[in-house]
Amino acid sequence: MISTSASLFDEACSILIEAGAEATADVAQLDDGQGHLFTLYKADPSVDWDWREGAIFLRRGVQMPDLANAVACVVECRWEGMFARVVQHISANLSQTAWVLDGDSVLWDASDVDPSEVCL
Repeated sequence: MISTSASLFDEACSILIEAGAEATADVAQLDDGQGHLFTLYKADPSVDWDWREGAIFLRRGVQMPDLANAVACVVECRWEGMFARVVQHISANLSQTAWVLDGDSVLWDASDVDPSEVCL
């Protein structure tokens, strides 16, 4: 997840905890009760070049945010439906807009991730 809010990880972590996740200082993990996990990691700023400098393809309707002022969290999830539901829930409760950069370098508005099209 990407946002212009410097508190992205802390806000997202709090939202996940309210939804039942367990968390440490750098990781929050939500289990859906069926063994499916959504794990949010505090990103290491030394590897920001990975998402800042690579090719980014905009999902239709998405405008490119100012990445110079953005921060990121890393998400690990293997289930597209769960991924979409959780990032939409986080996005709806954040103080700032959030985006998702998927495995195909497509930038999505986090509130509008399509589980049938997102690449994890």
